[in-house]
Amino acid sequence: MKCLICQAASNTVHAAGEWSEVKCSAGCGRYKVSANLVAKMKFKNEFFDIERTRRWLEMARNDDPVPLISTYDYFVSLLHRDTEERSVIAPIRSRQPLVAD
Repeated sequence: MKCLICQAASNTVHAAGEWSEVKCSAGCGRYKVSANLVAKMKFKNEFFDIERTRRWLEMARNDDPVPLISTYDYFVSLLHRDTEERSVIAPIRSRQPLVAD
């Protein structure tokens, strides 16, 4: 299985109906992610922001050694990539005036 955050090879430690626990040796560590969030991300073709999510996991581990990333955490803590970051190339705008004199 691939890590849901960084896409590196990882292991699924536990898969319950409502969440999966993943162990990533590429830097994300051990975490849980809700099945609902994974489904929403796949449907919308969204991805984690790797650096933000790793920082969030580090902070969350102060309260829980294996933190759960929920839909709420994903959107409120901005763990997703911004739309601008996902766009391949922004349209080039002309420097010509809109109205000719």
